[in-house]
Amino acid sequence: MKESFIHVYERPVLNDPVFIEGLPGIGLVGKLAAEHLIQELDAVKFADLYSPHFMHQVLIKKNSVVELMKNEFYYWRNPDEEGRDIIIITGDQQVAPTDSPGHFEVVGKMLDFVVDFGVREIITMGGYQVPELKGEPRVLAAVTHEELVDYYREKLEGCNVEVIWREDEGGAIVGAAGLLLGMGKLRSMYGISLLGESLGYIVDAKAAKSVLQAVARILDLEIDMTALEERAKETEEILRKVQEMQRAMLERQPPSGPEEDRGYL
Repeated sequence: MKESFIHVYERPVLNDPVFIEGLPGIGLVGKLAAEHLIQELDAVKFADLYSPHFMHQVLIKKNSVVELMKNEFYYWRNPDEEGRDIIIITGDQQVAPTDSPGHFEVVGKMLDFVVDFGVREIITMGGYQVPELKGEPRVLAAVTHEELVDYYREKLEGCNVEVIWREDEGGAIVGAAGLLLGMGKLRSMYGISLLGESLGYIVDAKAAKSVLQAVARILDLEIDMTALEERAKETEEILRKVQEMQRAMLERQPPSGPEEDRGYL
């Protein structure tokens, strides 16, 4: 295998589909959100993407059967004949961070594929690492074109999640969540990236729920969050235990002087 390729099982006819990305990353936020969306919409798998830029290993599935690492494309037809359909990609992994050319090659292959189905709008999902969390995870938004800020702000009105729009320069979106928008923009596509706040070192269903709520609001979808909320409770319990361990560690540390700052671990 010298380059990425896509194995196609079906070529559905879709109505102005939105392309949604949710691949593994910080806290597995995007992957969790995408998998829940696929499950709740009962989306249909129609293609697999394989790449030599993925990790050089196979996964051992049920009954000791091996399988190459891959990313999967799903589609969902809107029951409203006038409504827009959806293409979702999720999967086993992204390209290694050190393989910059590989990222561009894989993302280019994704865009080549979805453009044939009429995709114009892209929504990417992922995690945004923060040193601490206060309350429900917020969602950081970034768009391909400045005029889209007002467009998506309006779409997100009434959303239960706080969405952050940064006015100053700085920061970066690494991997497919960023490159799909940047490279798609060169192809006259448009879209938004939605990144949920996460500590990054646990599988973060709470952040995934926040991101998916924002996506559902933009696309006017009714998504049952029950299963994701159960996983979010598990996340909350893990965070509580981590915080307890941190407090215990701080309490065991002897003071080194009157000016010691013990508020940061």
